[in-house]
Amino acid sequence: MERFKSIKKTFAGVLLATFLFPTAMFAAGTGDDPTPTTYVPTAAESKALQEKNLLAEQHAYGLRTFAQGEMKTLNVANFKQETSYWCGPATVKQVVHFLNGSSQNQTFYAGKLGTTTDGTDFSKIPKVLNDYQTSNTYSYRSFDSNEFVTWQSVMILTTDWGYPAVLDLKITPQNMPYYKSNVAGHILNTSGYDARNTSDTSSYRVRVTDPFDQGGRGETLGNKWYSMKGVWDANQAHFRKAVLW
Repeated sequence: MERFKSIKKTFAGVLLATFLFPTAMFAAGTGDDPTPTTYVPTAAESKALQEKNLLAEQHAYGLRTFAQGEMKTLNVANFKQETSYWCGPATVKQVVHFLNGSSQNQTFYAGKLGTTTDGTDFSKIPKVLNDYQTSNTYSYRSFDSNEFVTWQSVMILTTDWGYPAVLDLKITPQNMPYYKSNVAGHILNTSGYDARNTSDTSSYRVRVTDPFDQGGRGETLGNKWYSMKGVWDANQAHFRKAVLW
């Protein structure tokens, strides 16, 4: 009888928490390690970032003063992540496969990234990407809350330059509507932009190549279009606020 009462209390507590704290109940990540770490760039990564930052700022100035009016996509193949915590290895495989035309399996990249059941440390991804392709020197940059236009320029320029950017996101159904519950941390890459609405830059969209199939519904997996503002909000909600580009 006492055991039965204990079970009832536990169940009631879980039920109460579900109603009062739904985010906590449904905030599992898909393989983004939540441990804060510091990104230490190589000399080549620092040089590349400095050069690209200048181009992005110049492009952002143009984005503020005249509309782009273009749409472009990259033919990035989708590889569904093989475990619930392999979004990092799957995303690295997607990017390398696109840039090289071939790639190793996800187990290989998980080993190189040091991925554990806690996920992948996002700050380790640039080195692995740079070790296994030569089309772009990937660098890490965090964005302040007032840098949305520059971030938009990065989404556009990386596609124009012919390579995917990689994002670290904290997702809600409000910012990325194909998702039906919150995701505390997720890694994926971009594969296009739509800036054809020249009268309203807030309507711009970004295409992502997502290795995660939330709930097995086929709704989040693959090349999906979202509002740039929504993906920006998901990127800003993450503690890193970072892009690899």
